[in-house]
Amino acid sequence: MADLNKLLTPLFLNEKEIRKVIELLFFSYRDFTAGPDKILEKLGFGRAHHRVIYFVGKQQKLTIKDLLTILQITKQSLSRVLNQLVKEKYIIVSTGIDKRTKNLSLTKKGQELENELSTIQIKKIRKIIKNYDETDINGFKKVLYSMIEEKNKLKFNEINYK
Repeated sequence: MADLNKLLTPLFLNEKEIRKVIELLFFSYRDFTAGPDKILEKLGFGRAHHRVIYFVGKQQKLTIKDLLTILQITKQSLSRVLNQLVKEKYIIVSTGIDKRTKNLSLTKKGQELENELSTIQIKKIRKIIKNYDETDINGFKKVLYSMIEEKNKLKFNEINYK
């Protein structure tokens, strides 16, 4: 196990230390997504599919427009992933109030996959954060939140504080 004292240093603003943070983000994200990646790979899906399933599952009748705003990808990129998820019956596309609006919802199969993928990540996070106190965890969340661009904080706040 790494010595946490080697990660913590008063020289936190120098480039070497900032690069260490970049590497921590890279390695932790890689390991955070590893479990779901294995399941997705068996289905012929990737992380883009996971993101779509996650956010469609988070908000019933999510519009395509809102999903594009959250994911910040092109319509073309979303179309490829979404068509596959619809074809394989993980997502249903329905017409909204305005006939031009398309709403997305998970099917039962989609809900089961979302739950399976999220359960892996929830267990991983719970296993780690139980070793820290509320101040540590809130500090970690504060740093992550601060990394979000201001314009994107609006969407984050909207989907998390309804």
